Amino acid sequence: MMGSAAGAPGEVQPSASRLRRSRGSRRGFAGTEEDFMKITKVSGVLALLLIAAAAACGKGEQPAEANATVEVTATAESAIGEGAYVEEHESGKAAFNVAADGNVKAAVTGPDGKPIREDVSGTLVWKDASGEKTVPLTLDAKTGLLVAAGPKLEADLTEIGYTLNVAGKPWNGTLHVPAGGTAELFANAKASAELGLPEGKLGPHGGRIEIVGDDRLELLVDEVTGEVRVYVLDADLKPIDIGERKITLGVVAEAPQVVVLAPAVATADVAATAAAGVAAGAYLTGKLALAADPLKLTIAVRNAGRSAVALCGYRAGAAFAVHARAPRVKVRVKTDWDAHVHALAQADLKAKADIDPKVHVHAGAGAAAKANAKANVHVKAPSVRVTPPSVNVQIKAPKISIPKPSFKASASARASAGAKIGAH
Repeated sequence: MMGSAAGAPGEVQPSASRLRRSRGSRRGFAGTEEDFMKITKVSGVLALLLIAAAAACGKGEQPAEANATVEVTATAESAIGEGAYVEEHESGKAAFNVAADGNVKAAVTGPDGKPIREDVSGTLVWKDASGEKTVPLTLDAKTGLLVAAGPKLEADLTEIGYTLNVAGKPWNGTLHVPAGGTAELFANAKASAELGLPEGKLGPHGGRIEIVGDDRLELLVDEVTGEVRVYVLDADLKPIDIGERKITLGVVAEAPQVVVLAPAVATADVAATAAAGVAAGAYLTGKLALAADPLKLTIAVRNAGRSAVALCGYRAGAAFAVHARAPRVKVRVKTDWDAHVHALAQADLKAKADIDPKVHVHAGAGAAAKANAKANVHVKAPSVRVTPPSVNVQIKAPKISIPKPSFKASASARASAGAKIGAH
């Protein structure tokens, strides 16, 4: 009895009061006391789980709201099509879907990602070969989208300026859209991302490398003259012939501009001179008005009946920043192209002087100035003195006219003559 009451050695025996409480708390329970204790423990665990679940629900309110915001943004942009192109402004985002037939849908979202469907309007300015056309953006009450009907896209790149009035504040921007619309821009960005290039990889001439369709292009702009050159590279990033490629650039900088490049050897007479020693089809060239690196640079390539386009730095599905803090597209570099042109001009003039010894030009700067004047390149020369070797003067024989003598005498002369005769 004593062993039974005392229990196992080291075991703490419950007090009489605890036994009374436990017996009272299990009134109506038909099982043993051991079963009752097991149920009590399980109930406690369940209670703790319920409390933890309630706390988790409370903490999950903010993530749920953030997910809803993301979902609203995705819904707003998906409403205008998968090929939408999105620009990020200081106060929100503007998503555009420009179709090949000229129809436009746009969605505006605030900083919180929620769509703005009130107090919003806008205009588009279409620029093409025929001139400019202003097209209004109107709000579609059913979809909450801004819509417009512009001209059909026909050029390799069409410049479309936009102004959105959002709660009285203007959002301005410029799109350079290929003939296939923003869907083509989106698709080409996805395809280019799959090829990929090492981050920050430069071309053999020190220029920026961009993948446009099947082409790897190296692009660089002389920071002084604004001359732009585009080289076509092979898989090993070595220059190859440009072939029949036509390249058009759409630039957003101090002012938007569209420039069609030309093969270096097919430009003006000076270009052919400056390109001496450069193989035909080495690169395409043009001129850009840039005081700094551009905010946006779009490249369109047409070759063998096919076209491709790329917006430098753009990733499909991501918003492209166009606000004041947005990164710039690094394309401006220092080159020696201008010095090379001067050297070729000097060599050309010297060759002409060797052929014609009568031509003597004093001061090399004058030679460069003369050659570059033809090249429409302004060079300041300190002085020019031309010394002709000889002067060839043609003297015509003078016309000599001898007047006939006059035999008429005056009255006094006749009188004098008569007097002399009478005297004899």
